[in-house]
Amino acid sequence: MNPDVTKPGTIKRKAIALTEDALIKESLLRADTRLPLLLEPAIDGLSLPQWAAGKSDFIAQKLRSSGGILFRGFSVSTVEEFELFLQLLVGDLFHYSYRSTPRTQVSGRIYTSTEYPEHQTIPLHNEMSYSRSWPMVIGFFCLEASPEGGETPIADSRDVFKSIDPAIREHFIEKSVMYVRNYGEALDLSWQDVFQTTDRAEVETYCRNAGIEFEWKGEKELRTRQVCQAVATHPHTGEKVWFNQAHLFHVSSLAPEIRMATARRLKRRLWKRFARLMHTKPSFLLGKRETFWCSTTC
Repeated sequence: MNPDVTKPGTIKRKAIALTEDALIKESLLRADTRLPLLLEPAIDGLSLPQWAAGKSDFIAQKLRSSGGILFRGFSVSTVEEFELFLQLLVGDLFHYSYRSTPRTQVSGRIYTSTEYPEHQTIPLHNEMSYSRSWPMVIGFFCLEASPEGGETPIADSRDVFKSIDPAIREHFIEKSVMYVRNYGEALDLSWQDVFQTTDRAEVETYCRNAGIEFEWKGEKELRTRQVCQAVATHPHTGEKVWFNQAHLFHVSSLAPEIRMATARRLKRRLWKRFARLMHTKPSFLLGKRETFWCSTTC
């Protein structure tokens, strides 16, 4: 007998059981590379933070195997939702101190990407690999897409490591990389911006704890030195990763017109800043930048 649809309560919704696999679709953005893995919702309006709750192990395993995940089509429309998703994934977020580029704090531990002239590009690099402390996961969220351009290319540093001549790799592993930074002039950030404080004592405490040598140069200037790794070993997979910013900090990374316009200051400041890298030929560092770009997947 057919139910009387005119009476309330006579029709009941049928429960639909959705497994974890049924909620998302998994694929590769490009068939020729594992980076990035593409995860998309199988149903409309699926909240990324809600879906990710309790799935940190699942996401971490996918992240380690692929190197990066692109979450596309999920419902996440605010910075707060994005921050919540990252907290569900990794717990407490990294405080961006000991900075190397200008950024603005958006909310909590969420910052703008490097604030840089739109007509220029930033060489590919590993986040904060110029230091001995770095975040294990970095997330990007686009709240307002650029009408044109706006690329955020990525590369697999495992592949970059494999692409570099073994003799050069061993040389860098043996010698490490020293970063000498001068703060207080137009060629770098102020020490107040880098360390996010105006208290010299706080700066000195941070440097001592981080193994950074420091030297005050008058009232406004500071010079720091730190020897850091050239190669890192992933703590979970054991894979070797090319992990430094020698190519980014070296004077050869500057555009020719900038090097020419500031040649006198560069010799006095930036070449000293990269004294330990002067034995490295710029041609190699150019080749390393090209290796990053050759490994770019999107």
